[in-house]
Amino acid sequence: MELLEQQVQALIEERDDLVVLLDTNGFVLLANNKWINYCPQREWPAFSRKIGMDYLGFLKKTRNLVELENIQDMLQGKAQKHFQLNPSYTGDRTEWLSTKYRSFPLDDGSNGVILYQQPVNLQSVSSLHNEHILENMTDAFYLLDHQMNFYFLNAQSEQLLHCQRENLIGKNLWAAFPETTKTALYPNYNRAMQERVPVKFTEYYKLLDSWFTVRVYPIENDGLAVYYQTISKQLAIEEGLGKFACADYLTGLPTRRKIEEEIGALLQKDTPFSLLYLNLDNFKYINTFYTHKNGDKVIKSIVARLKKLIDAQDLVGRLEGDELVIVRRHRKDNDVLAFTKKVSTLFNQPFSLGCSNFVDVSASIGVISCPADSQEFVDLMTYSEIAMRKAKGQKGSSFCIFDSTMSDNLTRRMLIEQSLTEDLKSLGFYFAIQPQIDAATSRVRGVEVLARWHHPELGMISPIEFIAIAEETDTIERLTEHLMVDVFSYMKTRENQYGSMLPTAINITPSLLDSTTFFDKLFSMLDNFGISPTLIEIEITESVELRYSETTLTNLLACRAKGISIALDDFGTEFSSLAYLLDFPVNKIKMDKSFINKIGYDPKSEAVLKSLIQFVNSVDCALVAEGVEQAHEALFLTMNGCNIHQGYLYDKPMLPKVFDEKYLNTYRLTSASKTALSLLPVLRS
Repeated sequence: MELLEQQVQALIEERDDLVVLLDTNGFVLLANNKWINYCPQREWPAFSRKIGMDYLGFLKKTRNLVELENIQDMLQGKAQKHFQLNPSYTGDRTEWLSTKYRSFPLDDGSNGVILYQQPVNLQSVSSLHNEHILENMTDAFYLLDHQMNFYFLNAQSEQLLHCQRENLIGKNLWAAFPETTKTALYPNYNRAMQERVPVKFTEYYKLLDSWFTVRVYPIENDGLAVYYQTISKQLAIEEGLGKFACADYLTGLPTRRKIEEEIGALLQKDTPFSLLYLNLDNFKYINTFYTHKNGDKVIKSIVARLKKLIDAQDLVGRLEGDELVIVRRHRKDNDVLAFTKKVSTLFNQPFSLGCSNFVDVSASIGVISCPADSQEFVDLMTYSEIAMRKAKGQKGSSFCIFDSTMSDNLTRRMLIEQSLTEDLKSLGFYFAIQPQIDAATSRVRGVEVLARWHHPELGMISPIEFIAIAEETDTIERLTEHLMVDVFSYMKTRENQYGSMLPTAINITPSLLDSTTFFDKLFSMLDNFGISPTLIEIEITESVELRYSETTLTNLLACRAKGISIALDDFGTEFSSLAYLLDFPVNKIKMDKSFINKIGYDPKSEAVLKSLIQFVNSVDCALVAEGVEQAHEALFLTMNGCNIHQGYLYDKPMLPKVFDEKYLNTYRLTSASKTALSLLPVLRS
């Protein structure tokens, strides 16, 4: 027996790969020196390199659950062979081992397993050798670039994701699977990308009723390698993972499953209670501008405050990333309103990020009291969400109690949300054009394009409504790209037919400013259409507070480097700040119409407006007054140094065809604007 063992040892020493043999219990029988010497590179402890070590126990201890389950299957005769890629993070880089598993018979009739391992360089997937390895893995695997775009998926990944790779390659992960932004994947992937550290976690995916173990590793092209596989329910139970299906991974709070169980029990006993649905307003911007690590810290702080407000009769749970619920049993006084006010006031004080940094967070709260019209959990959640959406229409932390008239609003919103995910070409989106007039020369100096939507079922939808929903549902990027294609097509057609293109302003929301993908697509579109970037102006709309971030600054500097103008819209409103002129490369200011409309009626507003015009001119920024509706407004602006006007005095937004007919070549103005402009020389004198 000793001679046979020596012969086997000699054979495995001759191999170029790393070899280890396991007995039927998963203990190491033999291993070649290449494997023993490689173990320290994987940062394995000394005991793991010894013959006789409990290899399966080590996998269990280090939570390598997929490899553990694969080997167990072969030891039990459920499989004869297996192939997978095993990542390890050493120092500042990720190394990969391609591993072939083969079962072999032992003298007592049981099975052992032999592992053949080889280091693999995955930086070049185009290599036929590497592509063959990845394609033949029995575990799911994909690669993401530095912008979270797919650039490789193997066959197993296609099967688990229920998508063909040609439909995913080049697409952004979060755009392709928006629902994952509300799972543990989102913070973990972003942490791996931003901090360049490996991340490993186990996640329960309700739609597939499966547990997944996921490993995310940074790779040299600044992207990520993602290796994942399902694990059996039995192993999940053995590992004590079952509790996580009912407990939030970050806060330990009950998840939707547990909340549903608790509410079901209350309904069955006819116990009166109220359900409070909390949504943290614009929380994604906190994750974006302050990092996901700080976002998690804020979530924990919010939960800590909520726990101080409730007692053992109540339940606080977390539905998704920025959504919490409170199940409040009714007391004798049944003062739900007073309790909800207390919850709302918890957000009056800012939340600490450490190092004397604080952030303000507001919440929208929807409330439904039971017994209600329905005794179904899904309906109660829907009703409370409807009320929460209603509360979002108010400023700051606010709440709303559900009534039956709100149902129609939710139906409308759901239809809009669904439509924004469908083929936008057939849904009635288009753009209108409004001219910007030089009052001194009576000529068109540029145009602003404005999104419009005539929905097939709902008719005209206000941009305020559908843009806000697109922002909240992360469909704003695809909508903006769709409209830009139409705008650039129009600009190119105008040049081909008439030999000219006007400077064109496009509205960009704050979330797009911080996108890692949007501006590359914008620059590519300009190249493809042959449009000079100097003809494009980006208007930063301020639907929410614009915050400084390195990504936003980098994107805007890239625009300025290409000659794209940056305009700050609605200047002077509550969200605007003079600090933006210091933080960002803004070279144009659009004065908000709320100032313009007070000309002739409010001397204080006129004084402020004069000061703002002087200030903007002093910092060498171009200036546009929007919302100009009266001749006396145009006169005041022109006499105080603001010549570029936009508003109904000159023309309302119109279809491109109408604009061409009215302004092409002649730049003709409406009769009202002609009259106003003709009076300016007289009035000046």
